[in-house]
Amino acid sequence: MNVPYTLNSILLQNNTFSGLNLRQNLIVLEEVTSTNDYLKLLLSNIKPLAEGTAIMTKHQSQGRGQRGTAWLTKPEENLTVSFLLYPNSLPVQHAFNLNILVSLGVHQWLTHYIKDVYIKWPNDIFVGQKKIGGILIENQLRGAMVKSSIVGIGININQQDFPDSLKTSATSLKQHLKSAKNLDIEACCRDMLTQIFTLYKQSDLKHPEKIRAAYTALLLMHGKPALFEVNEKQIEGTIQGVDSLGRLIVLIGQSTQSFDLKEIRLLI
Repeated sequence: MNVPYTLNSILLQNNTFSGLNLRQNLIVLEEVTSTNDYLKLLLSNIKPLAEGTAIMTKHQSQGRGQRGTAWLTKPEENLTVSFLLYPNSLPVQHAFNLNILVSLGVHQWLTHYIKDVYIKWPNDIFVGQKKIGGILIENQLRGAMVKSSIVGIGININQQDFPDSLKTSATSLKQHLKSAKNLDIEACCRDMLTQIFTLYKQSDLKHPEKIRAAYTALLLMHGKPALFEVNEKQIEGTIQGVDSLGRLIVLIGQSTQSFDLKEIRLLI
């Protein structure tokens, strides 16, 4: 049964509170429908809610991804977490820089374990040609500024068996480590958050030149001819990078074009 979205549910479960780099808490729940939605509830009811507050669940039953897709995960086998940030004076037009930073943090953490980790624009994490995780950031605005950001991350950790529809396109950390022993998901969560928070403290999101260059270099199929779907047609192009708004820059023929999320899809 899904945990109801009430503040009392925090007291009804065996949660653990642990200090993170930003001196915040990791709250571990048995089950929720969505960690992003749960954190939104806390944000609307607890003021002030400390930056870095993180919600991890052992089972997320109704996770979401980009383009309105569902994020499917097996109970107690994968990492599902959401955390709260208050980006300092971040204009809405620069909001994608936070996506860049979080993607880099996840990448840095994963490369402690495995190689060939890439970012599939805008925020999917791949190992080779297979998806291992994804990021969903939901911003709350105050005028033209980002007031707060809820960052949701899902990473396949110990899952070995995937549905038929995902067998050729999904992977997990355990599959690549080729170990019979399961990884400690909570420990993975702490390490990943520490990596992200460290990068967050070190970076200036209003001057993202360095992190954007690093993100561009890690884009899946960057600088290589690839197939894309644009306006329900397949075209060939080459990823050049992202612009200041986070749009994907693609060289098509002799012309360089920029695309929003719903305008283009990389076919792999």
